[in-house]
Amino acid sequence: MTSTEFSCAYLSLSDELYRVALYMMESQDEAEDVVQDVFIKLWQSRDGLDGIGNPKAYCLTLVRNACIDRIRKASRTRQAKAGTEELECEPAPPSESGLEARERLREVIKLVEKLPPRQQEILRLRVFEGLSYEEISRRTGLNQLSLRVLLSTARKTIRKGIS
Repeated sequence: MTSTEFSCAYLSLSDELYRVALYMMESQDEAEDVVQDVFIKLWQSRDGLDGIGNPKAYCLTLVRNACIDRIRKASRTRQAKAGTEELECEPAPPSESGLEARERLREVIKLVEKLPPRQQEILRLRVFEGLSYEEISRRTGLNQLSLRVLLSTARKTIRKGIS
């Protein structure tokens, strides 16, 4: 795979991959690091990428897995530090922030899947693809006011389901 083909197929996905990483990591620096690491892995294995049928899905999976790995590693590091700093005390309970984040993500995904198809589509286009209301309007044929109402309703439904 040439560098031009790599740029077209993979580097063009960087904004979307960053948004997913930012959502999972809740830190801009961590999200940037995850995306950069994924691109390094992709570039190093670029000769085998020609067989990938859906580069976007492949990259999203790589980013998701990289985020989970970082969350696990951070959790283990916090546990190890707590254990060495407090040798005379009881061991610190395992940190559940990574586990809680994954559970929250699963819960949100389930709630999104329960939304009406039109709301799911608008939410996906706005949140994961980062499209403007104007771009979404062109794609869906809905006016911008309707889009805002659908998006607001979807978000309220998700918030209510999480509470």
